[in-house]
Amino acid sequence: MSEVPQAPGERLIRVGGVVAVTGMALALASLLPLVTDLELPSLFWALSMLTGIGFGLVLVGLGRKARGRARGQVAARADGR
Repeated sequence: MSEVPQAPGERLIRVGGVVAVTGMALALASLLPLVTDLELPSLFWALSMLTGIGFGLVLVGLGRKARGRARGQVAARADGR
């Protein structure tokens, strides 16, 4: 299987998306005691904060990807002149 070269930040975007979705699922799970008689440990609430960390990773990945793309365009212009 051949590997496709990835743009800078692509892996951060994917990992950040997974972390954010996991945090959202845990945030929904932490709200279950409000509507049911379940008792969940406070660890669920703490882990739901992964949502923000995931979004942060996505933003950093997007920044790296944009910066790499801009550098590529500048290099292409310099080669063309």
